Formats: sequence, structure tokens, C-alpha cells
Amino acid sequence: MSSFKSNTGQNTTPENKIWAGLNHPETDAPDISILGLAYDGAACFRSGAASGPDQIRLLSSEIPPVLGTGEYLSPLMIRDQGNFEYGISFVDAHPDIEKEVRLSCASSFLLTLGGDHSVVIPVHKAYNKQAGEDIGLIFIDAHTDLSDSFQGSKYSNACPLRRALECERFSPENTLLIGTRCFEPEGLRFIEKHQIKVFPAHEVARLGISAIAQEICHFFSHFSNVYLSIDIDVLDPAFAPGTGIPDAGGLSTRDLITLIRSLDALPVVGADLVEVAPPLDVSDITSFAALRIITELFGLVLRRKQRKERTTLL
Repeated sequence: MSSFKSNTGQNTTPENKIWAGLNHPETDAPDISILGLAYDGAACFRSGAASGPDQIRLLSSEIPPVLGTGEYLSPLMIRDQGNFEYGISFVDAHPDIEKEVRLSCASSFLLTLGGDHSVVIPVHKAYNKQAGEDIGLIFIDAHTDLSDSFQGSKYSNACPLRRALECERFSPENTLLIGTRCFEPEGLRFIEKHQIKVFPAHEVARLGISAIAQEICHFFSHFSNVYLSIDIDVLDPAFAPGTGIPDAGGLSTRDLITLIRSLDALPVVGADLVEVAPPLDVSDITSFAALRIITELFGLVLRRKQRKERTTLL
């Protein structure tokens, strides 16, 4: 049986122990597939996110398969596909990543772990090709990520939302930005031009996350596909110091947990979580926060599975 290394390379964890013991690498019918994209070569400031997937996996072997609400996650079948081997150039590997993502998301909920935020560019392209209709995009991030090019690259981690909105199935009118508080002039102009709906961090603080969640669910109530993109830097650095650009004044971990739990009514078909940088972290605070967020995503899938099973029995 293979194992996953920590970011130090000193410890290994058997595959069947990760994800609270819910990983079943042999299953052909997972409820959730997990793919690591361990790359941070497009980070525009501090690197370190390439070791995020393995460190989160390592810590996931130390938690029980139970949510904070007491819900058992044990009915879930998870298949961790490991980290994608991209060779010398991550950008050159985009077509192969798209193929891998399309295969996985066609039959299960796919969670992609970064890596810097640029890794989701081929992921979003894959969902765009796989979907038969428009996709609602919930983009949870301290930054807008709407630069057309940053530091000479269209594949910078400052560009992923701009690249997604160039795809046919994604669009500005079907996108919500949550927790934003660091606005580049170019990104702000794009938001204003295309009238993208934003719930900035200060508005979340003023209205409360439950009220924001209600608006999100109403906004996407008629969609058949909703995708969730989460940059860990949406959290205030007090809750997530280990990230490339920690920006003060963000959401709390509890805010994000509440938001995810409030999305039960929506058909969330996939998600990514990026920018966890263990070398920049303190006592694994950020990795543990990411792990809690991931288990809440597991809870979304679990409750959907249970509703489907109950419907089948009726």
C-alpha cells in the first residue's frame, strides 16, 4: 500500500488512514474524489502552497469521521487520487489535468487541493467542457483574482477568476465573490464593468454570514450546477496565517463553516481549496482550518447522498 508524505518528508501515512479513515483507493464508485495539484510556481508573492495537499492529508489521519454537529461521515466513500504528476511545466500539463478532472467529475464530487490558486485554471476549464449548462460560481477569496495578466503571466495566481470567466459555461452574471477585501484596480474595474455581485468582507461582518448565505442560495436557486472555489486567505490571518498573502480583516473559520453548511439546498458539483502554505504556517493552524472546511464539504455530499437514498426508498 502506498503512503503520503508530510511537507517535511519525514513521516508517511498509509492511504487507508487518511481522510479520517474514509479513503478507499480501490473503489470504482466514490462519492468524493480528491486530486492534489501540488504546484506553487505561479505564486505572485510567497510560495509554499505546493506542500499543502500532503500536509492536509497527513493531518486528516488524526481526526475522527464525525462533524462538529455529531454527524457521522462513515457512509462516505472517498477516493484520493494523489497528486497529479505534471512534469517540468505545469502550464504545459493543463490539457492532461483537464482530462483527469473531466473523468473524475463525471462520476463523483471532485475536490481539488492546491497549490497556488493558478492550479484551478485547468480545473475550471474541465468543468466548463463537462457541464451541459451554465455553472454558478461561488468564489470565496480575499482577492478578486481578475487580472488579465500579472507579472507578465496570464497564468499567475492573480488570474484564475479572469480565466474562468472566459469559459462558455461560466459568466460574470453567474458569479458571486465572497469575503473579498483586497481590490486591485484592474479587478475592481472588471467588477464594475460587468456588474459582478460581491459580498466583501466588511459586508459579511455587517450583515452576518447567515444573511449572506440566504442571498447566495436565492441567487443560485434555479441552477443545476454550482461550483465552489475557496482560497484559504479568505480567512483572517488570525485563523489562517500560513498562506502567500495574508490580508487582515477577513472571515472567521466559523463564518466559513456556517456558509458551507448553509449551501445544502444548492447542487454543488465540485470544489477546490487552495493556497494553504505549510512552510509559512504556525503550528499547522492553517492546515487544520483547511481540514475542517474540507470535512464540511464532505458533509454537504453526505447529506445529499442521504436525501437521494431516502427518495429512492419512497
